[in-house]
Amino acid sequence: MVAGSPSVAVESLPGTRDILRELESGDGESVHLIRGRAATGKSALLGAIRTRLRARGIPVCDTVAEALAPGARPALILDDAHTLDPVELEKLSAAIGSDCGTIVVATRPRPHDNALRALADAVSRRGRVTDLRPLGVSDIAPFARELGMMTPRAIVEHVHRRTGGIHGGVVATLSAASATRLDAGVAAVDRAVATWARAMLEDADPDLLDVFVVATTGTGLDPDELTEILGTNYSAARDLIDRARATALITDADLLLSAAETPLRTLVGDRRFLAVQRRLLQARLDAGLLRDHTALLLAESGVNDPRLCEFLCAAAENAGDEAVRYYAAAARGGADRARIAVRWSEAAARIGDGDTALRLAEPILADPAAPRADLAAAVRICAGVWTRRGLTARAARLYTWLGPDRVGADWALGASVLYLSGDPEAATTLSASADLWPPTEATTRSGLIADALSRTITESTRTTTLSAASALIQAARADATDRFVPCTATTIATLLCLGMGEPHRAADALGADSPYSVLAAWTAMLGGDEQTAAALITDLDLAALTPRDRLLAHGVRVGLARRGGDHTVLMLAWQAALPLFDDVGADLLTLLPIGELWLAGIRLNDESRIATLVESARELLSRLGNPPAWANAFHWYAIQAAIARGCPDELLPPAHQLKAAAETGDPHAATLADAGRTWILVLRGEVDPDRVTAAVRRLAEIGLRWDAARLASEAALAGTDPADSTALLKLARSVRADARPPQRPAEPVLPRQPERPTPAPASASVLSEREREVAELVLLGMTYREIGARLYISAKTVEHHVARIRRRIGAGSRSELLSMLRAMGHGSLLV
Repeated sequence: MVAGSPSVAVESLPGTRDILRELESGDGESVHLIRGRAATGKSALLGAIRTRLRARGIPVCDTVAEALAPGARPALILDDAHTLDPVELEKLSAAIGSDCGTIVVATRPRPHDNALRALADAVSRRGRVTDLRPLGVSDIAPFARELGMMTPRAIVEHVHRRTGGIHGGVVATLSAASATRLDAGVAAVDRAVATWARAMLEDADPDLLDVFVVATTGTGLDPDELTEILGTNYSAARDLIDRARATALITDADLLLSAAETPLRTLVGDRRFLAVQRRLLQARLDAGLLRDHTALLLAESGVNDPRLCEFLCAAAENAGDEAVRYYAAAARGGADRARIAVRWSEAAARIGDGDTALRLAEPILADPAAPRADLAAAVRICAGVWTRRGLTARAARLYTWLGPDRVGADWALGASVLYLSGDPEAATTLSASADLWPPTEATTRSGLIADALSRTITESTRTTTLSAASALIQAARADATDRFVPCTATTIATLLCLGMGEPHRAADALGADSPYSVLAAWTAMLGGDEQTAAALITDLDLAALTPRDRLLAHGVRVGLARRGGDHTVLMLAWQAALPLFDDVGADLLTLLPIGELWLAGIRLNDESRIATLVESARELLSRLGNPPAWANAFHWYAIQAAIARGCPDELLPPAHQLKAAAETGDPHAATLADAGRTWILVLRGEVDPDRVTAAVRRLAEIGLRWDAARLASEAALAGTDPADSTALLKLARSVRADARPPQRPAEPVLPRQPERPTPAPASASVLSEREREVAELVLLGMTYREIGARLYISAKTVEHHVARIRRRIGAGSRSELLSMLRAMGHGSLLV
């Protein structure tokens, strides 16, 4: 930036163009009062006015005496009129009233100064009063251009946040930003604004600095309160407030600019800074006017006072997600940490800060003198953190250690954790104290969950499990956030319904506007709507999820990649999930993602990485006696794993488990068992089209549309009758098509004249029936000879079909042909 250029950067200052235009076009006789806080550009504007008047041959002066001297009267350009004594101001007002030529005066606003008010009245009768306001965000970019700078939008917004749009601060920070690299602009702005703020503070007297200290708390500036805090009289307090508001550092809301807080504290010293804030606290408490945010800022500044701590702890109860900050401030203000540890820990757990929750709650567990209620609460909080991190076994050990004698009203929460971890005996023991506690809303809801879990595990009839699912959905609709609990009813209900083959009921558990995006993605995927599942999972910030939810999210990602048949995408999704395998354990809520990840590992020849979790899941179900409500889905994954490995013998144990469940009257198990038997026969080359069709349709009915389509495709490829194979391929396509919601046509977009036209992907209807059959087999990687043998046509005819397909869909190469066929919906059902 050219030295001195800020002095001429006035065209973009709000309200100045009219003044310059009038002076340029006038007869040399005009009167203006320019008011503005410090560093709003008044002096720069006066400098520009002097320059323009002199260029027109008009002499200028800067004192009232020169303006009133006999002879030719120069234009009076007077800065800082607020520093004149009342006599000088009176003379200036008189000069304005006597029609003495051009007068331009600049001053800071002092609304309670009688002499300045009289001056403003005199100017308003003969001329114009202009108030210079700070620059808005939209003003800073043109202002920067006037200074010869091109400033990115992000820097402009940061400059405005840090300076409040004050001209002097904007000039200082823009200069710093333009002198450094683009990626270092924000840091340069922060350094420059701190230097500028300190320079402003160094010009202030001690009383004004004390007013600035009051302004750091956001309490507003009130003269009555200031008299008490500073020990002065009302008139002096009012004058101090006027002076403070006229500086560059106080915003319109009577707040000190955040950039000035650290320099102010350094300048006045901690002792004086805190002394002023303690007097402010005393005044507010005595008047009953202390507000939550003010109390928070005072404590965070270092003010220690028992009443302040009590106030903050009470305020934290209604502070929502900010409660953790309130408890931390209370502790900093001198509150007894042990007394507030439970509430502070629970507040941290509620916002997902598990580390803080554990740090505060675990010492309670080790305290032999801890009250029983605090002990139970600490176990609930720690168990909640561990369960949501996917370490339910660790959470279960906490409740086992606590025992039925000390668990209190949390018996149902403990029993639920124990059921989820696979320890129904301990859960039953913990439930022994159920009748001792009143049926409050919280205990009723948690008792409902524990009872429903018990029924899904200990009773195997479909009627019982459906009843338990209904109870969980009822509890899900009453889920509340009054306490941090290990697992919500919504999560348990949704995953139970999905495991039972009831995706529609899972959607009911979630509700229309559910915040559980991971569960909604699972529900969509297992319901056959993979597009919705992909959209939901793409929008998720995986790093912000708890480990258990992250495992669920990775399960959806690999599940969608596996169903889409894209090996590269599947590999990337698998690699992203790998670090999590060492961080979580198996429980009833992680069976579905473990199953999906298991199949992905097999597909990628990396099954050993997930083997420990798979074995833990098997052991868990075995301990529980393979309850169908939870085990059916995992047994189906085991059947798919055996098929993917090409080991039909490994298919038998899970098939027998499903058969045993089916014999108890479980229709979900019966459907899966029949599909498993049908698949075994298909793998042996024994294809009964009617049986396959029935199995496919039943699988589709319970949401397993992709599996159903794959069974139909496998049967079509294994069959020997071309007509049956064609019918089964049609069935596979129809099942997949039914799962895809109709797509709206895209808005037409005009191309940018490519060098050669790029053909758009064609729809499936472009291809004939025979061509669709050929396309399916091409995507299986078969040679022309193998395809010809399958379809009873010659290899040469297959080659002609493939060439015609390429022409019809506009594929320029074999790889492009394969990609476009998959985009049209072919092949994904065969992967």
